[in-house]
Amino acid sequence: MSLFKKATKSQIKIRLALSGASGSGKTFSALAIASELGNSIAVIDTEHGSASRYADKFQFDVCELTNHHPGQYIQAIESAEQSGYEVIIIDSLSHAWFSELELAGKGFDGWKNVRPLERKLIDAMVGSKCHIIATMRSKTEYLMEEYQARDGKTKTAPKKIGTAPIQSAGIEYEFDVAGEMDYQHILTISKSRCSELTDRTFLNPGREIAEILKNWMQGAEPQTVVTPQFVATPKVAPAPIATKQLKAAAPTPKPLPTTNPAASSAVADTLHQLKWTDFQIQNCLAANFDKVSPTELNDEELLDFLDYLAVFEATSAEVKRLKWTPEQGKDVLKHQFGIETRNNLNFKQLSEFLELLKQQPANSN
Repeated sequence: MSLFKKATKSQIKIRLALSGASGSGKTFSALAIASELGNSIAVIDTEHGSASRYADKFQFDVCELTNHHPGQYIQAIESAEQSGYEVIIIDSLSHAWFSELELAGKGFDGWKNVRPLERKLIDAMVGSKCHIIATMRSKTEYLMEEYQARDGKTKTAPKKIGTAPIQSAGIEYEFDVAGEMDYQHILTISKSRCSELTDRTFLNPGREIAEILKNWMQGAEPQTVVTPQFVATPKVAPAPIATKQLKAAAPTPKPLPTTNPAASSAVADTLHQLKWTDFQIQNCLAANFDKVSPTELNDEELLDFLDYLAVFEATSAEVKRLKWTPEQGKDVLKHQFGIETRNNLNFKQLSEFLELLKQQPANSN
């Protein structure tokens, strides 16, 4: 008896990965695509209710994870499957990676216990009976980009871009299709088993890419879809690694303190390198987030704060290049923004200050 059989697309399910920096539109795009792929959508939300902001535009149920252990993701995926959902959105998968980094610790020995957990999560996604759309945060970098100002002059400004996904190396190869989103909400396909999607770009991805994926799946055997039976979520604190019922999307709650130790550590290290005082930190956070301590920032705000600090460091490098004295810097800040210290600037003002510095010739003395 032969061990082989004719290859078909029987029971194929989509595995789609969307990566991008904060604000690139990953969550909205995932919901837009999912709404065209199936009639019942479950969202595993690790972004403190960010998906629920679109509850007026899309129909979906949500499970908000505050514990990002890989086991929690697996149980949420299994719960969605058992409830009969057609599409599962994981928003985002990067938080599982942060949890894995914390579990592994600083030494290499810790990974011998973490790698099997990581593999189980990947297997749960790849082997799921549902379509899977996973979003991942991208590492953020800045490029100086030229633009035409209102006065007709060509100027430069810092542009925030996403680079590699914040995940283990090669994660995109676990998916049928993977792509990177930019700040113009353009999805560039970087890897695809669907030839019609290879190397293509999509503005505000949604119906078009979903239709291509559905056509690609043609030939699969018909399947019986179970209508989900919605169960109200008890209002109790979740136990570690406990299965949570999916609940209907609700208005976004007040942000919780961060559960992202890697980002917290990066912020602390950067602030230490900058030698900021508590007073400077408080002024900066008040101007940008209406907070007074980094411990009050949620995950998204922490990453935005890291972006701010990256631009701040870029302005320091420019000031050094120009050989300005502290008094010269204060004079320019006061003239341009009515503020004498950079850490009192909001992100837009700090970016404008960096642009101004870039345009100044270096002091030859």
